[in-house]
Amino acid sequence: MADHATVVHAYTHAADTLDMLPFWHYYGRRTVELLAPARGARVVDLCCGTGASALPAAEAVGPSGSVLGVDLTPALVEVARVRANEAGLSHARFEPGDVETLAFPPGSVDAVLSAFGLFFVDDIPGQLARAWSWLAPGGGLATTVWAEVVLAPGEAWFWEAVTAEDPSVGHISPAGRLSTPAALVQAHLDAGVPAPTVARERWVMPLASPDDFWPVIMGTSNRGVVEALPSDTRARVRATVTDRLRREGVTGLEMEALVAIVRRPS
Repeated sequence: MADHATVVHAYTHAADTLDMLPFWHYYGRRTVELLAPARGARVVDLCCGTGASALPAAEAVGPSGSVLGVDLTPALVEVARVRANEAGLSHARFEPGDVETLAFPPGSVDAVLSAFGLFFVDDIPGQLARAWSWLAPGGGLATTVWAEVVLAPGEAWFWEAVTAEDPSVGHISPAGRLSTPAALVQAHLDAGVPAPTVARERWVMPLASPDDFWPVIMGTSNRGVVEALPSDTRARVRATVTDRLRREGVTGLEMEALVAIVRRPS
């Protein structure tokens, strides 16, 4: 798993394009739809990024509720603040910080969610256990992670092109820690949390042109890999992937996410 400094570096560089990518928003909103927080609910969003799930949560709970989003990367938090202000969601606030140091009194939160962030945490069961302890009766915990199919076929072709240029570049994604329903359920059980209901959510992101794929790479954690490549290598990787997408006639990127939901008894 990447250390915190590496994660912050990658997502700081990706902050300028990450919020423009529709899959973050699609899955962020879908997570909130499945969690279904009530009007007036108190929500905490762990690893909130640019607010792709926190802002739909703020819409759902209304001004009588509250949403706190926390993320390790200040650049992402700043984007979330701007988006909340633009949307008039003054009851949503965002703070930079390490979610593993957060503490709330038992029973003080109505909903906790985390979309594409839990696999970055060092102690996954420990984080789930803490989040579960914060929930009031009837409260819900939602965790969204990537399954095995992610931005296919483009991301796999990107990594093929990178390793062809430099075999020493390793591709170990922390998302693989929770990429199956069994792993996601076991993490909850290891935390002393009841087994969640896990939904597999499939989506295809339209790709109008092969040239539109590069902003996808630059708006994900892959950005850190790109930035570390020499400029001529970077250009060759981009050309290789773009040309392959064009030759194969790819018009969409397939992806699957797993959404785990578990609720405290009322």
